[in-house]
Amino acid sequence: MLFNLDARLQSLRMVAGLAEFLKNPGSLDSVFKVAGSLKNSPISAQMFRHLLANPQMAELVQAQWRPAPIDLEALEQLPAGSLGHVYAHQLRSQGLSPASLIDPSPIQSPQDYVVHRLRETHDIVHVLTGFGIDGPGELGLQAFNLAQNRSPLAVMLIFGGMLNSLQNDEPLEPLLSALARGFELGLQAPCVIAYRLEEGWDRPLTDWQRQLGLPLAA
Repeated sequence: MLFNLDARLQSLRMVAGLAEFLKNPGSLDSVFKVAGSLKNSPISAQMFRHLLANPQMAELVQAQWRPAPIDLEALEQLPAGSLGHVYAHQLRSQGLSPASLIDPSPIQSPQDYVVHRLRETHDIVHVLTGFGIDGPGELGLQAFNLAQNRSPLAVMLIFGGMLNSLQNDEPLEPLLSALARGFELGLQAPCVIAYRLEEGWDRPLTDWQRQLGLPLAA
């Protein structure tokens, strides 16, 4: 009985988080609320097991490797076309600061490490995959994340994004095409977040994309 109660409470938290997302699907805060509703859930535990079974990710966790703090001004001075330069331009265009993308909570377990890694690499993976920051681009990236990481947050955001489009009577073709592309790329590429991407800010973006088996930037 207690197990069933816990499961029902977890389901209610997820529904509440999704409801907040549907109110404002373009808000980072609403995404973080959905993510918070999944904390300590069985489906999140599946994601952790999947990622921590990856030898490269396990090595990062074992080494407790952390990227250096991001300096957007320094990244903007890197050569045009480098990963860091393109990343800095994308954040500037959105009015985002690196601090808004970093989880401020301490890392006290392998699971905490995974949560931090997923959040801090989100916009880097945007750049590497070429998915835009519009609605279809975000859903395409979530499809990539689901295929790569078994992310329950990706499932929630895909569902929420599709439901929002239906509610607003928007065309589904761009979203479905982005989802299909995201799933395909995610299944083909190695686990992207397990790479020390931030140690290669100065590398050409196309070099990274070749290494990861992703389509080259135009």
